[in-house]
Amino acid sequence: MYFIFSCLLPQNELQIMPQEIEPEIIDLTALSESESEEEDEELDSEGSSEESSSDDDLREVPVNPTSREQLRDAIRELGEDRLRRVLSSLVDAIPEVEETLTKQLLTLKRKSQDVIYRWETCTNCGGEFDMATQREEEECSFHPGELEVDEDEFADWDEFCHGPKDSAHNRGEYPENFKWTCCGGNGKAEGCVRSVHRPILRKRRRV
Repeated sequence: MYFIFSCLLPQNELQIMPQEIEPEIIDLTALSESESEEEDEELDSEGSSEESSSDDDLREVPVNPTSREQLRDAIRELGEDRLRRVLSSLVDAIPEVEETLTKQLLTLKRKSQDVIYRWETCTNCGGEFDMATQREEEECSFHPGELEVDEDEFADWDEFCHGPKDSAHNRGEYPENFKWTCCGGNGKAEGCVRSVHRPILRKRRRV
């Protein structure tokens, strides 16, 4: 039927039905995975580059007068706990540092030759002294008595308004308003007793 009908129609009126085009299916999964892998590689590369740059920056600090002053500032600002950890790690890692700090911080007791701390605080005057040096008479000056309020000097002091007379603040700001029970001198007076420095007794581990 189709052949007969087409013969009856003029050739210019004969229309050929277009064939159906099957849609092309594009797999985006592989593309997205590839792009994701490339992005991850870029991020890893950037991260490793930043870490490497950071490490390089830390290692490249030049040693010169400027950096030396900055190092001293850092030591002054560093917390005591971290400073102790840094020194301990240097002692473990560098023999020269251990030797230097041993000379600076330790000494031998004269009679027993026991290893002791070199620097101590005097139990009498509160000053720091060197145990490695020979003790000298009258090197320590202190008051064996107690520091009390001089009521005559605080005659106009109103405790309801200004607070208690005997306080750490007042002892520091107005030492002349206090007196020693041992000699009667005020808070500014030099120690009335002279002797040698004596370390504060404390428990320690013997080396």
